[in-house]
Amino acid sequence: MDAVALDDLLGSSAREREESWRYSKNAIRALTQQTFATAPPDATLSAETLQRIDLPFTRGRRIVIVNGAYSQRYSNIGELVSTIRLHHESAQRLKITISTGCADPLHLVYVSAPAGSASRWQADCEVELQSGSAGLIEQHVGEAGADVFGTLTSQITLGPGTVLRATMISDIPDSVSLLRKGHCTVGNSAVFAATHAHFGGRLQRIESRIDLVGTKSSCSSRGVFVLRGREHVDVHLDVRHNARDTRSNVFWRGVADQRSRGIFHGAITVAAGADGADAQLSNKNLLLSANAEIDTQPVLEIYADEVKASHGATVGQLDERVLFYLRSRGIPAAAARNLLIAAFCREVFDGMAIDVMREYLDAALVARLPADAGMP
Repeated sequence: MDAVALDDLLGSSAREREESWRYSKNAIRALTQQTFATAPPDATLSAETLQRIDLPFTRGRRIVIVNGAYSQRYSNIGELVSTIRLHHESAQRLKITISTGCADPLHLVYVSAPAGSASRWQADCEVELQSGSAGLIEQHVGEAGADVFGTLTSQITLGPGTVLRATMISDIPDSVSLLRKGHCTVGNSAVFAATHAHFGGRLQRIESRIDLVGTKSSCSSRGVFVLRGREHVDVHLDVRHNARDTRSNVFWRGVADQRSRGIFHGAITVAAGADGADAQLSNKNLLLSANAEIDTQPVLEIYADEVKASHGATVGQLDERVLFYLRSRGIPAAAARNLLIAAFCREVFDGMAIDVMREYLDAALVARLPADAGMP
């Protein structure tokens, strides 16, 4: 990957990139020293991968993208014909229009499949919700092997009065790196509710910008990352209140073990004239190892009057007093630790509208905890 391609990939000026990537510069520098071929879009997926993406509650509404390209072979979209318009301008560019809303979620799956040598893919996805309410599940998975570097650019547009509940899941091996740039525009009285769960990866960079452009529009961003080994996740969230009486609620949790590293940069901006805004930001993190690291940067900028806002962030360890209490009740040390970690993370999933999706995320979370802890 040459220097020009890297500039196009990261965007912004050199100074802005230096600040934005400050905590991940070593990780991105290592990637720039590799040469990547184009990832094969016709890769054959393993039975294990097919099982992972086959969520029973999304059958008939599943769109699969392999190494950045739409795969008719693995997609299952029989039930979508009457509710959405799917248009792929090219193999790497999808446009999805939901005209009347739908009761069941649309499932977008992005698979990073290795080739014989290091490879990379790029894809663009545009989703427009014109009326009603809808659900969207974006799932990222990968197969172990040669390094794969994927880049996804996503644009979501919500029309007046619409409601979109989105779930973003990434659970990728340490041979896969993912750069996801998302932008959501929220119209008058529209609601965007996003839940994130990020696991694994050599490098994951999640950039999410939400523009509240309509009066009484609102958004929530709830997320968690759970890291181990040398996994690296860098989350950059940018919420902008650009209209009157808008609301935002940012609620994120992070856990890092062994030699992993997590970064959370959460910024909320209330523009001039956006009176009546209500902006809340909370980020709490747990360090489980002396060699793990989490960096958190809450930012709140207010240029309007009559605004209600708060923000806070913490990085700490498990409460030894609570651990002692659990152990005094006969719970083994490892199981007690996992009970506390799971409870800490599960706060993110509270209030999800789709029960089966909450159960799926909870199972994914438990799978990330130490296997010998005796969790039920």
